Amino acid sequence: MTESQLPDWTNKKMGTKVRAALWLATEVGEGNVYTKDQLRAAFPEAAQVDRRVRELRDHGWVIDTNRDDVSLAQHEARFVQAGERLWEPGVRHMPSRYERSHPLAGLRQVEPERVIEMQGPDLYRVRQPQDPELVWERLKGLSQAERSLILAWIAMGQRPSSPVELAWRAYRSLPGKQRHEVAAKLGELVSSELYEELPVSETRGGER
Repeated sequence: MTESQLPDWTNKKMGTKVRAALWLATEVGEGNVYTKDQLRAAFPEAAQVDRRVRELRDHGWVIDTNRDDVSLAQHEARFVQAGERLWEPGVRHMPSRYERSHPLAGLRQVEPERVIEMQGPDLYRVRQPQDPELVWERLKGLSQAERSLILAWIAMGQRPSSPVELAWRAYRSLPGKQRHEVAAKLGELVSSELYEELPVSETRGGER
């Protein structure tokens, strides 16, 4: 994708999401970091430009934040890869990749609590206020250790990332080739650890 092939992102006849996609492709470039201030300065008239950029992920655009890449600051994001060419005729009227492939896409209109019962809380984020009594019942259903953990998160005002989550985000920050290299090294490490845990044959070398 070269800049000469793309429409002018400043053309206000296009929607904000399309213009934001073009801005990323022409002004930022794949693999580069931009800040929220730079994005808002490019679209001063668009109050929800951050949301329009997030919606690009539904069309296959890969945009990492500090939740995906620990090397990024909270106000930064990395444009990793472009997705559907929304500026082309008809493309932005097609169902997004999310709508075509996401397993919960057909359940968006289902009442959230029913979705939780059908899919489990790890697969669906409840976006509507819940019944306080129901929330209390869920809390009571946890173990003492789990309730203590929830209470600590409430006190902190956030759920801190686990070492595994931080390691995953760090891995995601690597370019593709380096990801493969790290994945291979991790595979070797896990394999060697599993091999060391295997019981030694009692008859090996004549030893008991």
